[in-house]
Amino acid sequence: MKLQDDILSLIAKNIAGLANTIETAQLKKWIDDSPSNKKYFEQMENIWDISDNFSIPQKINTKEALRKVLKRITVGTPRKTLWYYWQKIAAIIIIPFAIGTLLWIYFNSDKAFSSNEIAYNEIFTAYGTRSSLLLPDSTLVWLNSGSSLRYPNIFDKKSRKVFLQGEAYFEVESDESSPFIVQTATIMVKATGTKFNVQEYESNMFSEVALISGKVFVSESDNVLNPQLISELSPNQHLTYNRETKIKTISNEDAYRFVAWKEGKLIFRNEPLDKVLNTLSIIFNVDIELQGKELHDYRYRATFQGESLEEILKLLKLSSPINFAEVKRDPLPDGSFLKKKVIIYPANKKNIYKTN
Repeated sequence: MKLQDDILSLIAKNIAGLANTIETAQLKKWIDDSPSNKKYFEQMENIWDISDNFSIPQKINTKEALRKVLKRITVGTPRKTLWYYWQKIAAIIIIPFAIGTLLWIYFNSDKAFSSNEIAYNEIFTAYGTRSSLLLPDSTLVWLNSGSSLRYPNIFDKKSRKVFLQGEAYFEVESDESSPFIVQTATIMVKATGTKFNVQEYESNMFSEVALISGKVFVSESDNVLNPQLISELSPNQHLTYNRETKIKTISNEDAYRFVAWKEGKLIFRNEPLDKVLNTLSIIFNVDIELQGKELHDYRYRATFQGESLEEILKLLKLSSPINFAEVKRDPLPDGSFLKKKVIIYPANKKNIYKTN
């Protein structure tokens, strides 16, 4: 327990009669630890008593302090020298500062602590774009479409924590004494030196982690002090975690396809149509509605790079019995428009949607 930060605060609370049971017990233990601690506490108590319990003065009046001291001094015995009285005078003049310090530490310790709060930066990536950045610890980060990353100007010595919304790929500098932590609304991914991808969009009920190299530990983030481990991943493992049911699925496969987006590629390997469309809706910031239960069973194997949404939908249409229509958007009263919406429906049904 540091004297300046903790003990003086406890002493001030105790003397002022504001200490609770726990704080009183902590102070008693500290006093009992050594004679010097006890002596120090008694000195602080004496300072408080001598000061007649006055509060922090706005301005120290040394003349008034000297007058009070001289008034208290009576004719002493011959053994009381002039030095004795000057010690008394000096003590009384210094007392307000000592008491002021005690009270200031007590009443402002929380404020002083909060003033040292860590400053954070936040990076946003617009839909349809990607961005990269270098963190203070030299970790490389790529942010996918519609994502944001919040990180401190300076990392803590014990850990390096960042906060993610959306999707990001990390190449982490190794430092076992200070693990790298990615926290989302649902999960925490802990790593030292490794390459991995984390995805958690609000529009998708699944959180995903794909590991390229090294090792990561994935835990629930609803209890930061005591996180429950979901899984430990090894290279080329992909974790899918259902945020509603808390059911996890781990697959062993080439993890590159989960990070190819940072190179502008969309890779689908036997993916169900609804998942393909969900990815497209995030990348292009479009509402895509899938109609027809029979379409959910269709799976796709394809790689796209540089194509527009319309071009991708046309290619999907060539390989499956689907059709699509863009819903006409009427202007709102303020002149703005709702997000673009596309309907995917079975090819054997008529287009009943108003299109642009």
